Amino acid sequence: MSMKLKKLEKVLAVTALSLSFSLGMAYDVHAMVGGKPVIGISWKSNKQDYTAFKKIIELAGGVPVELGQIKSTDVKYDGDGAVDKSALEKSGMLKQKYANKIKAKDFAKTNIATVMQGVDGVFGTGGEDISPSLYKNAEKEKNHGEGINATRDISDYTLQAYCLANNIPTLDVCRSEQMLGVVSGAKMIQDLTDYYKEQGKTYHDDFHRMPPGTPNRDYARHDVHILPAHSHLREIVGADELKNVSSWHHQAIGSIAGTDLIQTAETTYNGVSVIEGVEYPKNTFTVALQFHPENDLKQVLINKKDAKDYCDTKVSLKFFQALVKAATEKATK
Repeated sequence: MSMKLKKLEKVLAVTALSLSFSLGMAYDVHAMVGGKPVIGISWKSNKQDYTAFKKIIELAGGVPVELGQIKSTDVKYDGDGAVDKSALEKSGMLKQKYANKIKAKDFAKTNIATVMQGVDGVFGTGGEDISPSLYKNAEKEKNHGEGINATRDISDYTLQAYCLANNIPTLDVCRSEQMLGVVSGAKMIQDLTDYYKEQGKTYHDDFHRMPPGTPNRDYARHDVHILPAHSHLREIVGADELKNVSSWHHQAIGSIAGTDLIQTAETTYNGVSVIEGVEYPKNTFTVALQFHPENDLKQVLINKKDAKDYCDTKVSLKFFQALVKAATEKATK
């Protein structure tokens, strides 16, 4: 087969796969495309630009697709696919009675099986705060008016729960790392400044994100300490520290006590520690990071920014290459 025909075959296969997801249809052919694993990108909104995510997954050796929105029949949606206002608190948080239905993890009441058909691995993206009604020990919203997207909460919660239950390789960043914690029953922190203030400690919010209102607001940068325990993260980084990561958050996993997660990384600043990575060791590859390696790859490899201002792109790409490798191995067993 000529190179042109091979290229055309790949384009047609990927186009068909992308179309099936956008229409909410089941994908009924083998998951691997052209010998490469299909990596689903978690749904953010119908207007989200996934171009950079797709290029990064392609650079790592995978075939990227946009996952469709995951919905629950227990919740009413409006004409645009957003959760109906009757199911929301004024803050935008999902009301408790609906959150409890989502926490039941009844996949039969969702379209998750259709959305995930033909997908070998998942990249879970960053985004808004999570409805604290979804926490194992539910809380009232106290995040100082930061955006909550209950529509996405339902989609992401179900996605994380499904991937855990079905041993689907996942790489989660920021919000998705936190959602893995929520689904796993971890103790969550709604606002780091408030949380440590209650403990008599001073937390510097600008360490993990630039303060709201900052001109040309961008990711904050700091180093991450890799814990000595055996983990995928340690294998990928190959050192005790990962320098200059991209960071943008004011919430975090507070404690994984009582869960099946392991902590893999942390930052400590002025005596205040924050969890920077967790994994679910019972599965093949469930790796979650509080920071954003995809941003460093986007800025350096796609936007051609100066690499010295960003985290090591070779290491950052290794996260996605490890996801692709795990997805390939699972799909070809």
